[in-house]
Amino acid sequence: MRPPPRLHSRDTSPVPNVDLEAEADLARCGALKDFWYVACLSTELKPGQPLARTLFGTGVVLFRDAHGRPAALRDRCLHRNARLSRGAVFGGRIGCPYHGWVYDASGAVVEVPSLGPSQRSELLDAEGCAREGLAAEPCALGRLTRFPTVEQDGLVFVYLGGAAPARAAPFRVPYWGQAGWNVYFMVTRFPNGVTNLVENFMDVPHTLFVHPGWFRRPASKRVPATVRRTAGSVLVTYKQAQDTVTGLGRLFNPRGLPLLHTDRFYVPNVTRVDYLWGEHGFVINSQCTPLGPTDSLVYTAISYRLPVDVPGALVGRALRPLVRWYTRQVIAQDVVIMDIQREALLDGPGGGVYSGTEADLHHADIEAYRRWLREGGQGSGPEDAERDMAFWI
Repeated sequence: MRPPPRLHSRDTSPVPNVDLEAEADLARCGALKDFWYVACLSTELKPGQPLARTLFGTGVVLFRDAHGRPAALRDRCLHRNARLSRGAVFGGRIGCPYHGWVYDASGAVVEVPSLGPSQRSELLDAEGCAREGLAAEPCALGRLTRFPTVEQDGLVFVYLGGAAPARAAPFRVPYWGQAGWNVYFMVTRFPNGVTNLVENFMDVPHTLFVHPGWFRRPASKRVPATVRRTAGSVLVTYKQAQDTVTGLGRLFNPRGLPLLHTDRFYVPNVTRVDYLWGEHGFVINSQCTPLGPTDSLVYTAISYRLPVDVPGALVGRALRPLVRWYTRQVIAQDVVIMDIQREALLDGPGGGVYSGTEADLHHADIEAYRRWLREGGQGSGPEDAERDMAFWI
């Protein structure tokens, strides 16, 4: 009699697919920090108001300088480490709420109220101040860490990579400013890490269980696809031109045109999902910003074009409340399942050790890229590959 097959337990020597703690730690995330991350919407950064953000566990304060340009500084006053984001912005500068120290957009201390009109030490000369470990005037106090910023396509990006040049330019929002297209943003706080989020956003099988009836219904249907891994991106092309999308699908495809459905991942934190019927359709672009190991802000741009519209895309604009409501319901469902996953991830040893099948081929590619970057991103990274896969829905 043939002996039973040996079963290999994943508990013997588990190797996590993801390291949520390291991925969200500025000191341990390797090259994951060497990219531009969205800090806020342009509309969130108002003149004369500070805005607090956390990226990779690091507090950042944003404000607009005297020319209206975004500035980003370490959110910790040099004096007694109070949060600058709890202070005030005036004349393009930011003042600390504790003792009123004032910083310009470069992070330099430009005024210390307790030094009075002269802005110099009165009774201790420079040598005496130095002997006591003090500064005689604001310019000797040093400066806060300043983080470079870029504002484009309705978003404000921040770079936390230090002296190393960014590995890629800030991601452009699909169809931003293009005639005939409507674009709006949704900002969502997710209780999970970036790797798990981007995998969720590029996953078809879960839609049957997490979004029943919102995207598609169970059909016992085989879905072939091609997965291409190249140059820091993962492209999944689904070979189902006759696939139908429930929910708003009829609004975008009333004539039943062939569907082109693609999912793309761009290192280290961006996904783009396209549902296109000829020259119209909708695109879901998500950019994930890590706050902590299981805490992220996701900036989702929804770009859509109707099959029939009037100049100025006025019909599409009028339908925006409906489209926004629909997409908000879907994202809320993803928030719930990401929280369910988070609970189990944190439930003792073994969290982050995943199993998979052919349907997870592109997830393995995403994990390979992010692991390579977390470990320093040396060399050219995972080699290019193109493979076919299939799964059932």
